[in-house]
Amino acid sequence: MTGYPEQIIRISAFGEQFLKERCPKPAGYLREWPPIQLLYLTTYLGRLGCRTVIAESHYIDRDYIADLSLFYARSLRPYENFCQRLHFFSESFDQGRWRALVTDGDAHTASEAFLQNCYLGFVVIRPLPGCPVGRTVLATLGASTADGCVREFGAIRDNTIHLAGFKLIVPGLAFQQQDQGVSACATTALWSALQLTAPLEGLPAPTPADITQAASRYFLPGGRALPSQGLSIQQMCEATRACGLAPVVVPATDPAIDKAHLLAYSRSGLPVVLALEPLKGPDGHAVCCLGVKVGASQPQPDPALHYRDAGTSIQAVYIHDDRLGPYAVADLNPYTVGCSIRTSLLIRWPTEKTEFEQSLLKALVVPVPVKLRLTVDRMRALGVGIAEVSGLLFPEFERTITMACRFALATTYQVGSRSFGLTEAGLHFIRCELVLSRYIGIIEITTPDAHLFDVLIDATETEANPSVLACVRRGPLSGQQEEKLRVLARNLGAVYVG
Repeated sequence: MTGYPEQIIRISAFGEQFLKERCPKPAGYLREWPPIQLLYLTTYLGRLGCRTVIAESHYIDRDYIADLSLFYARSLRPYENFCQRLHFFSESFDQGRWRALVTDGDAHTASEAFLQNCYLGFVVIRPLPGCPVGRTVLATLGASTADGCVREFGAIRDNTIHLAGFKLIVPGLAFQQQDQGVSACATTALWSALQLTAPLEGLPAPTPADITQAASRYFLPGGRALPSQGLSIQQMCEATRACGLAPVVVPATDPAIDKAHLLAYSRSGLPVVLALEPLKGPDGHAVCCLGVKVGASQPQPDPALHYRDAGTSIQAVYIHDDRLGPYAVADLNPYTVGCSIRTSLLIRWPTEKTEFEQSLLKALVVPVPVKLRLTVDRMRALGVGIAEVSGLLFPEFERTITMACRFALATTYQVGSRSFGLTEAGLHFIRCELVLSRYIGIIEITTPDAHLFDVLIDATETEANPSVLACVRRGPLSGQQEEKLRVLARNLGAVYVG
């Protein structure tokens, strides 16, 4: 039909200049080109081993359309209502091979499997001159790091993409570049976090336009909602509530406690918006934390304590920084300010030890399901006591007992219980008889070599009410050790599952 757009799908080899060539400098554009996000993505895709790019010439992006209708459609410049979408693959193939993959109906399943096995994700290229990088979901790097640590990307999900009749899946968390028309850094960071948390509760993921409008409905310290001047912590909380979730604000206090919160929320699969204070420049900033880099837990500096805190294992966090790119690494270090010690984030490029920016952590803003009322602080307060008692009950572990906390869906925990090594009676009890809240708090007691036991807590209760539900054995214990664990469970008012 006349007047309708034509879709063109082209296959290209990936190289260092690909993204710059795909996004040429707009005529009359006065700022530095290309944007740093394109350079970052080129470097990151190179690390993923990208070899081939499939480009869709006409793609309708939900987030961009919402921004267009709210803001850009009212501009003098005639902005297009469609984007490009680029898909990245780790195998080499050309236009002829692509045509064969598409047209061989008898081998559709094999063709889809080939594309899935080498699929690295996608980038939406928006027709916005200064901020072309739209919704982007890329695969994460492997678990092992060069310095012997481990990458843990807890706050990611499977993203389903449809391309020419193929259904492809990439695990990751959505990222995009801020455009300063509809979204500034806090809006973009919160948008990334809500891409995971909202679907957990069956809620629609909001667009940047939705977030900006919800955040500025009742409180506008900058005088106007659009163009966006950025969001305060209060406005992020208002936008989170408007989405049907509850905001948890955790002020940064000291590095040990900050790290413990970051580890707990990351292992719970909950993205965290980090409010930052850059050491250079007057403006604040916000990024989305979706993973951590961990090493070994450190011994207690206090010889009177008999356990270790898993929070001491964190070396760095992985963040979506809209000024840089997805999965940027930020080293965590103590930083002295006056008479206090604060947590510093040093953001670096993905391949070189080149400093990008150093900031101080101001607060954590965590969108959580409304019925998840238990806080990490309260869970840790109980966990510290349990860990210390465990260290005294099991001196054979020589003060290596380690405590960690996290949240989980009860159904997910029950499914995982099959690998706990429980007796038949214990497995039946935890899956068929034990009543659990939808979300549970889990205090994990481990050693460097084994997972000893979990303490399960009702995440819907308040501090005034008892909430310990069960003490679940996770590793093989001697008869004497198991009896000690039974006594501990009884003292907690919990059922023992072994």
